[in-house]
Formats: sequence, C-alpha cells, structure tokens
Amino acid sequence: MLPLFRAVLVWVVLLVSVILPRMDPPTMHPVQVAVTQLNAFDRNSVVQQNRSERVQAAQMAQVASWSSELKQGLADYEAKQQALAAAQAQAAAIAARSNHPAPPAEIAKDITDAFSPLGAAAVQWAMNVAWCESRYHPNSVNTDSGASGLFQFLPSTWSGTPYASQSPFDPRANAFAAAWLYSHYGPGRWVCQG
Repeated sequence: MLPLFRAVLVWVVLLVSVILPRMDPPTMHPVQVAVTQLNAFDRNSVVQQNRSERVQAAQMAQVASWSSELKQGLADYEAKQQALAAAQAQAAAIAARSNHPAPPAEIAKDITDAFSPLGAAAVQWAMNVAWCESRYHPNSVNTDSGASGLFQFLPSTWSGTPYASQSPFDPRANAFAAAWLYSHYGPGRWVCQG
C-alpha cells in the first residue's frame, strides 16, 4: 500500500508543480443571472411597491392641481377686492362732491360697472339717484307706486328693459337696467335726481 501511496503522491506533486502551471487557464465568461421566477413574497412586494408608487404619483398630481386651483382662486379674489376698492374709492369721491354717504362696496361696484361706459358724469348721476331713490338699499319698495330696487323701477318700466327676466331686487341687474334706460332715454325717467 505504501508504494501505491507514494506513486499517487508523486503524480499529484508533478501535476500541481509542472503540468498545471503550463496549461492555459480556462477563459471565464461573465455569467448573467436572470431572475425568471419570483417567490410569492417577492412578487407581492413588487406589486405593492408599484401600487404605492402609483398612489403617491396620483396624490402628488392632486396636490399640484389643488395648489394651482388655490393660486388661481387667490388671484381672482385679489382682483375682485381691488375692483371693489376702486369702486368704493370712486363712490367715496362722488359722495364727497354730493350731500350723501358713499354706498356699500358691492353696490358701488355694481353702479360703477354699469355706468362707467357712459362716462364719469353718468356714474356721478347714478350714485346720486340711487341714494335719492333707495338710500342704496336694493330691496327697497315704494308702497304707493310699487317701484322697487336700487333705482326704484316701476313694474311696467322694468318689464321693458333687457333685464326683465331678472329680479328688480338684484342690485347688479337693477344698476345695468338703469344704465340701459339712461343710455336710451336720458336721465329724465327719474324724478328723484339726488
């Protein structure tokens, strides 16, 4: 048994020290591992991650939409407030030249919007008449004549305006109807001139 062991040992030493170093090493090809199958836990976690990414993207889009809507709403509100302030300032200036107080901001804006295309004198006249007729109260009603609204329209006169389908108690419609009547027939339709 010893001679056999000695022979094997010699061959191993000879193989390791002489033959193997002279041989070309085998070329190593990079091995690409492709995952072809996920276990159930991995598959569920990937699906859950995709779902949470979609939910997060949808939430971010909603936040961006709300942010844009809020910015637009604030811009609209600021524009409305500036228009009200301008109308109030104009009404205060008119009231200072007249013998009555300025109207509330919304009423001043309605009158200014309606009469501005007709000129500054028309706006001045309208402020005076609205004060004289209703004291700027859009719900005023004259129990004797039935005249109603900011500019005290008689029902028969109101029905002849382009605003007849709206309520005479709507201050905006009443102001625009008064401007329409003023532009077509002049200031003579009102007895009370302020």
